[in-house]
Amino acid sequence: MQITAPGRLARRTMALTVALTLSASVGFAAVTKARPASAATTAVPSYSVGIAGQSWAIENPEACQARIGAGGNFRDSDDFLQGKCQGAGLSPQTTGTSGARALTFRTNKDFRYPGATFDPVTDNWKDSAGDTLRDRSELATGWDLPFHTDVWVGFDVRIPAGVDDVRGSGAYVLQLWQCTANPIGGVRIQSGAGNGHNVQFVRRGEDPNTNYDISMATRSVGVDEWHSFVIKYHVKPYHDGAAKGSIAVYHKRVGATTVEEKVFEQDEYFGYATRSKCTGEFRNEFKVKFGMYKDYQPGATFRSDFRNLRIGASKLAVQPYNRG
Repeated sequence: MQITAPGRLARRTMALTVALTLSASVGFAAVTKARPASAATTAVPSYSVGIAGQSWAIENPEACQARIGAGGNFRDSDDFLQGKCQGAGLSPQTTGTSGARALTFRTNKDFRYPGATFDPVTDNWKDSAGDTLRDRSELATGWDLPFHTDVWVGFDVRIPAGVDDVRGSGAYVLQLWQCTANPIGGVRIQSGAGNGHNVQFVRRGEDPNTNYDISMATRSVGVDEWHSFVIKYHVKPYHDGAAKGSIAVYHKRVGATTVEEKVFEQDEYFGYATRSKCTGEFRNEFKVKFGMYKDYQPGATFRSDFRNLRIGASKLAVQPYNRG
């Protein structure tokens, strides 16, 4: 069951952008229809989370669990984000001093899944039913970010010293979640020895001509350094002959002498149009989850720190740097 954030619509300042609106799918249809050519106004909700110099709280951390919103939730004067924990993932927490606070997501290296067995073929751990075991410590926005519209996400991220290398499919520190399926986009820590401080930019969709297993770009974030990223997501699922969506990434290491670099911008089909790709509810909208989501690795230590996460309708509205 989804828990609705209190006062979500009443207190949200909406940034309006002009975009095409996805036509409603017939309830029994297997695939959503391609969007019509008419234009309509689509609102991009704005979020400001973990902003430097502001106050916030993680509520009821001891109750954080696989049921989203049960505990470990974020609250400040404007925003409410739901927490979710699983496996070795600890509740989101606030770390640092008053002038340098961060939202921290980490795993408990001493946690063990009962009955877990290692599969050397897939390089991951599975339960008795053969399902891959996961660890997560996350915060999630509302399920209200639109397709077919520029949605900008800006944030600072830090991967501290002392973390272990990631095995398996990598560890997401940010994901675009449309439904219960693989994330349709996001940022993950690169798997493999020596790659624990590299982040990759990925997406997932249904274009038969795209290999979604290959990341679009990889960037080092150093050891215990803050790095700023600004990402534009314009989600458009695959429809034969239809225009593609787009993804753009900008990067700046936090520091007085560093400058912004445009990492890439490319057109892509991403997101799901086929309902059978998803388990449960299907929407042409997504939410942003950030923190840590990864394959279970017993005895390993993982951590990510975030601050200054913003979501909005323009680059200027969300970038952590050059503000004002």
